[in-house]
Amino acid sequence: MSVTLFRRPAARVCLVAGAALAACPAFAGDKPATAEGAKTVQTLIDRFLPAPLAGAPSFATVKPDGEGYLVSADLSGFNGLIKAAGAAASYESATLVYKLFEQDDGKWRIVQDSFPKIVAHAEDTTSAVAIDNYKQSLVIDPALAWWLSLSGSADRGVMTLHAPKADQSFEFGHVKADGATTVNGDGSVSSAIKEEVSNIAFKVSAASKDDAPANASGSLDKAAFHIGADRLKSRKLFDLVSLINAHRADLSEHEAELKGLLKELAAPGLKFAEAGEGTKMMIASPFGAITLAGFKLAIGVANQGPQSAIDAAVSAEGLSLPVGLAPPGAADLTPSKVDFAATFKGIDIGAAANEAITDMHLGGPEPGISDEDRAKVFAALVSAGPLRIDIAPSHIVAPAVDADVQGQMRWNAGKASGTATIHMRNFDKTLAALKGLGPDMAAKSIPAVAMAKGLAKTERDGSLSWTVEVGDDRSIKVNGIPLGKAPD
Repeated sequence: MSVTLFRRPAARVCLVAGAALAACPAFAGDKPATAEGAKTVQTLIDRFLPAPLAGAPSFATVKPDGEGYLVSADLSGFNGLIKAAGAAASYESATLVYKLFEQDDGKWRIVQDSFPKIVAHAEDTTSAVAIDNYKQSLVIDPALAWWLSLSGSADRGVMTLHAPKADQSFEFGHVKADGATTVNGDGSVSSAIKEEVSNIAFKVSAASKDDAPANASGSLDKAAFHIGADRLKSRKLFDLVSLINAHRADLSEHEAELKGLLKELAAPGLKFAEAGEGTKMMIASPFGAITLAGFKLAIGVANQGPQSAIDAAVSAEGLSLPVGLAPPGAADLTPSKVDFAATFKGIDIGAAANEAITDMHLGGPEPGISDEDRAKVFAALVSAGPLRIDIAPSHIVAPAVDADVQGQMRWNAGKASGTATIHMRNFDKTLAALKGLGPDMAAKSIPAVAMAKGLAKTERDGSLSWTVEVGDDRSIKVNGIPLGKAPD
């Protein structure tokens, strides 16, 4: 398969994905590069990048280099275009170099084995990025218009920003990234990427309006990030990218084609998930160090028509606050571990996206989507109602607290209702900790806590539980006992 594959719009992902960290542990043999192939790659790059000013050279150059093609781009080449656009920004000279290899199995490999120091200026602000021993490469299948495998690494990185009244720095140690793609029976792809970073540190120094210094710093021993997409129509995505790049100046004339591609991509089926976690986090504060042994965050979005859902989860443990930050006696009530997860349902992401695409209009002075049409998009989003939040079994632990909670909240026709079950162990220990907050706090909280204990159901293990029901009429029941009178 020749390099002319790059003429296919879907294959342009080869250069788009070139910015991702990657490396393939094994690959097929590489075909020798040719002058004709270099011209084809150059044409492709020129279509993706903005057009240079009249008389200026292309922003990137391509030449055959043994088994592959050498692609290089000096970021300072964009300065003329930035200035012509009226922006007060510029890049110092920094050349990005990529190597492209056409394999004899029809796939392509993109490699980058260095990363230049990038320095940018914007008015009175200077930012810089420097990465040591940067390695990346990825394998792409033009027939899928997507990457198949990626991984990469770096030894160290530093990002800085300097302004007259602010300085920021962000440093990190070793980085490792890996990713893999599987092809589904319908031709869509499912991809997952994991990145691990060690020895993260940041510092921020800024001056307030009265020039008083405000400093912050922190560190993280390790961090990991996960990102995944399932059932992505990669070929349609890059047909869309191709259309936008080929018709930047007259995209409104291709509105029907654009909408057709967007609707195919927005059809039910696509799922997206992202998560992050870290260990040994420390934030310096004026009161002392705030530390966290570990934390995890995750969010997922599933476009499944009327069964669409948004999932979120957070967990943290080992929280330590400096002495004096919390009120006296509050240490026993300060959470040391929290696990919380919830799912938002009763929405139709596909219907909302389809409505937005239908109502979108390019060109002209009016907004792309009118206020009236925005209301139609929202109506489509909530058409699978009632809206609800399902709270998964969640847990909170402190020296004097051990509680679980789960339940569901619903919104229908402007009315809210729901049910929640709370389960607490060692409740007397919690009560004693509340008394330790001092006479004022005890006087305010003890009566309500005593009433809660009286309404509780005692389980076989001695723990207490409450099932709280809130009706559409705002009536409240605790373990089946009405609490007060429902409002008229």
